[in-house]
Amino acid sequence: MIRIPLIFLTLLLAVMCIIASQSISAHASARFDRAAIKALIIPPYDLGEKDPDLPVFALTNAVGEQIGYVFQSIDLIQIPGFSGEPPNLLIQMDKEGNFFDVKVLSHGEPVFAHGHGPGPLNDFLRQYAGLSVGQNVKVMLATKKADRSKNQIDGVAMATASLRIFNETILASALDIARKKLKGLTLKPAAIAKPDLFEPRSWDDLIREGLVKRVRFTNADIQKLFEGSDGADFDEIAASDPDGTYLDLIIADLGVPTIARNILTQRGYDDIFRHLGETKVPILVMVNGRHPLVREDFVPASIPERVTVEQDGLPVGIRDSYIDVELKPGFKMPAQAMVFELDRRLGFDPGSGWVLKLNSIRSQGLIQPTIVTRAISVDYKLPARFFDFPKASDIDIRSDNEAPWLESWRVQTANIIALLIFLLGLFGLLFYRQSWLALAQNLGPARPLILLFTLLFIGWYGQAQLSIVTVIALVKTLAVAPGLSFLLYDPLSTVLWGAVIISFFLWGRGTFCGWLCPYGVMQEFARIIGKYIGVKSIRVPRIWDGRLKLVKYGVLGAIVLTAILWPTYAESIAEIEPFKTAVTLYFWRSWPYMLYAAFWIVLSMFVFKGFCRYVCPLGAFLSLGGLLRIRNWIPRRAECGTPCQLCSVKCDYQAIEKSGAINYRECFQCLDCVTIHDDVKTCVPLVLAARNGKNGSKERIYEAAQ
Repeated sequence: MIRIPLIFLTLLLAVMCIIASQSISAHASARFDRAAIKALIIPPYDLGEKDPDLPVFALTNAVGEQIGYVFQSIDLIQIPGFSGEPPNLLIQMDKEGNFFDVKVLSHGEPVFAHGHGPGPLNDFLRQYAGLSVGQNVKVMLATKKADRSKNQIDGVAMATASLRIFNETILASALDIARKKLKGLTLKPAAIAKPDLFEPRSWDDLIREGLVKRVRFTNADIQKLFEGSDGADFDEIAASDPDGTYLDLIIADLGVPTIARNILTQRGYDDIFRHLGETKVPILVMVNGRHPLVREDFVPASIPERVTVEQDGLPVGIRDSYIDVELKPGFKMPAQAMVFELDRRLGFDPGSGWVLKLNSIRSQGLIQPTIVTRAISVDYKLPARFFDFPKASDIDIRSDNEAPWLESWRVQTANIIALLIFLLGLFGLLFYRQSWLALAQNLGPARPLILLFTLLFIGWYGQAQLSIVTVIALVKTLAVAPGLSFLLYDPLSTVLWGAVIISFFLWGRGTFCGWLCPYGVMQEFARIIGKYIGVKSIRVPRIWDGRLKLVKYGVLGAIVLTAILWPTYAESIAEIEPFKTAVTLYFWRSWPYMLYAAFWIVLSMFVFKGFCRYVCPLGAFLSLGGLLRIRNWIPRRAECGTPCQLCSVKCDYQAIEKSGAINYRECFQCLDCVTIHDDVKTCVPLVLAARNGKNGSKERIYEAAQ
């Protein structure tokens, strides 16, 4: 039996190489030619001439005048999606950076290709019309209503990670064109703060020289911003105390040693630069008064809704660095202080002037409140002597952020920690306390609880059901855009894949298939329910069980060959996995898919985990990876198989041979055989040892049975 998986593994590696090579050509063909693009432009607009230096066309009006630009995102930035291929979008925007239209040219996102369908994706992209490249557009979770006044757009259920890839693609490619074409802007290397230039300064010196910007706004100042608007009469305090402090704002670029080392403790200074590295610029913002920097429900390490930064008329990505501010003794700590990070790779130049804006919000009413927003703007620019200004040939400035997936990790920090704790606990039990866990009184309650966590948290809540689609996508991605960025947009799945790879070397396939697969849990719970209602299980004859277990390798091979010969149908044939229907889409899908997913769950009442054992392509792939297992972790005795067949008979997975040997490629690590092996009242050799007068401690009986 071992020869078949080994031969299959060799063939699998060969065909995956072919997938990689074909993926490169498919990637190139994702670009549309001029005729195809022209057909997508809706009159009275038309496609003009191509720019001689950039992959962008002119967008013209009815009389032939250029009013904007048309370009394909794939020519400017390539962020791989969950199919392993970057989406290609046709983007139209005017000369002011406002979006006319965004259309899908090609993509392979499974949740839209074979889940929701194209409709929700097209509806999502229509929201960009009227928005500007100068706005920090944020995709909201489907459970939250977007506020367009805050540059928010509505998401789609179960597709947040994919939509973030589309959003990053649109904004990054449009910003690239904006910097090169709009308002005469061109990319230039960002200035670098001189690391050895330090000038001792007092707090008053820093403010007087403008190195630290401090601006006080009174209630009357803010009232002027709202004059003539519906919000002019919303602030009673402003009317009664016009000279009172509304906002006392302090801004400091901590990337400059003269500023940072004069106001921060040594530990605070070291913490910032150890955390941010060379590409990020730390900006300290401190406030006193009535206006807070962020809302009470602000999530640390995320993008602030009330604070934005602009440079040369374009937005700059800003994020909370989640670093505590530690001022030197003698400096009075303000009411609120935060260190934000700005990224040089996204076009921010600390050596040029920039503007920090804080939104002041007034609202009135409870049911449908009237909300009026005005921006408080403060300019900030440091003297050139604090910076080195490299030439364009000295530095490689990229228009795309090399790690746009980091937002997903920051947003899911709590979930990642919870998953890591769960995995460390599970792995610790399986590795160090296996015999203890396998005791009937422990395994009985522990296993259902662990499986319930897998189903509810990893599956339905975390949407971290692993799939063979990811494996195929990974091969494509490594061919067209080396890296794992598409996977990193889904942090819980990434963590789970890491754990599964580690488990290969310790236990083989069993850890994922037996403990961490949400759909597998559904089947196991179905069997428990079946026993409760009196359904009699069917045990497949050994010879047919062995033959049926080879089917999953054929299914895997069919998916791989489809990806080679007919790549456009690869996602469709991968629907043989019912994971998307049962887990990703919560069974909310057209009836054939729901019926198919439910069929395997109901079948498990009769044939235990029939899909997992006989059909699952991911299980086939993982069983091949399980050949990396470095030890036989299930204890065996000489009597196992000859003459004792108890474990073999009791094994629901039929993963124990007549000889007593464990077939680790088919073992799901349920620990039932370990329970039997360690039980002096169940294990036949132990029972016989006790009956033959060798009573005593458990240890002595174990010794007598060896």
